[in-house]
Amino acid sequence: MQNIEGKPEINYPTEWEYRVIGMDKEKIKEVIAGAIKQEYTLKEGQQSSGGKFVSVIVSTIVQDEEQRDKIFATLKENPNINMVL
Repeated sequence: MQNIEGKPEINYPTEWEYRVIGMDKEKIKEVIAGAIKQEYTLKEGQQSSGGKFVSVIVSTIVQDEEQRDKIFATLKENPNINMVL
């Protein structure tokens, strides 16, 4: 098995995906629209086995690590979002 040490090298700009998980798909989409001020695409993710949680996969071009982290933090801080991967 190969061990990877340190941060992976990411060449920017690059397309980045966020998996956004919450309880209400429409609210998740509203949060994404407010957090990402540029063009993005959405894909339907999975639903939990009990049907309580849904996920949406959003993909956008990020220019640098700062922008990537800012989008992540904005999504994560919203009370309608349970988790961002």
